[in-house]
Amino acid sequence: MKISVKTDVSQFKELLVKLQTAVPAASVVGVTTAMETLKKDCLEVEPRVPFKTGFLSKHHEILPTIVRDSTITGTMRVPGPYAASIHEGISRWGTFYQYHTPGTGAKWIQSKMLRYREKYITAAGIIIKGAL
Repeated sequence: MKISVKTDVSQFKELLVKLQTAVPAASVVGVTTAMETLKKDCLEVEPRVPFKTGFLSKHHEILPTIVRDSTITGTMRVPGPYAASIHEGISRWGTFYQYHTPGTGAKWIQSKMLRYREKYITAAGIIIKGAL
């Protein structure tokens, strides 16, 4: 007795080809969208970026998303010589920074990444899922 099974894998092959092209492109869009959402939250959700002078709030910059091998990297940059110390809440003299505008404060970027990480991951994932 001989049992023979034949399987048509042509649709599976087509899906794999679609995945190979759709996932990286959608991932770049997804990461870029997540970074833009992070930037918006940094400017609008407490603790917000200190904006008494306006320099920091105007200079949150989303850099182009980079694809290298199997890694996709999104970057938000806040240039300026004092951005890091203000983010940490410590002045260049080593004293605690005094935030003058209500609702602003230290760790305005880090706090969002910790509190809303699922939101950013979901934003990127929805775009990837939609591409499939």
